[in-house]
Amino acid sequence: MIKLVVFDLDGTVADTLKDLGTAMNAALATENLPGYPIGDYRRFVGSGVDHLVKITMAEAYTPEGAARVKAAFHAYYADHYLDYTTAYDGIGSLLHRLADDGVLTAVISNKPDRFVPDILAALFPDHRFAYAWGQREKYPRKPSPESLEALISLCGLDKSEVLYVGDSDVDVVFAHNAGVRVCGVSWGFRGAEELRQAGADRIVNSAEELYCWLTVNGVGKA
Repeated sequence: MIKLVVFDLDGTVADTLKDLGTAMNAALATENLPGYPIGDYRRFVGSGVDHLVKITMAEAYTPEGAARVKAAFHAYYADHYLDYTTAYDGIGSLLHRLADDGVLTAVISNKPDRFVPDILAALFPDHRFAYAWGQREKYPRKPSPESLEALISLCGLDKSEVLYVGDSDVDVVFAHNAGVRVCGVSWGFRGAEELRQAGADRIVNSAEELYCWLTVNGVGKA
């Protein structure tokens, strides 16, 4: 019986790519560094801002420069994180159906923690997530399992009652490191092949397919 579904954010419940890429390009420009086509960010995002800064600065990377670029990214993104960001088709309906079934929902993302609740509130104003966590100093970033293990403990559930949903190999490894089943979504930033190679327990092509799979596996409170 699945009682808790934990989602990744970027590329899973919301298409945030253009806002992330635009913000990073603006931050790089403050150091007179070239930006990238927005599509390239599909491969860059998912492992936190520090990783994003390092990979986009490339050979120009220095700790001092990275600190400035990171600060510039935060400043720009804080004013523009909802310019283009939208919920993926069917996610709002999926969340409502899970709530009606008595299933808890939560989010764990490598996105800076300050942005996660505001994005979710803007995109899903009628839904209440049990927890919505971004990258927090208390826990190492995904794929280290500590944040997911802590959240499951707070909910008082067994790992067998939890499903994690994400769009990247980082998400698959994260869930498996925590001893939790993981469902990959093909509509995200990385695609089905990466999820398959990473060992996702299931890959779905739509929110409706995800809900149908959940019902087969049992959802709700016993």
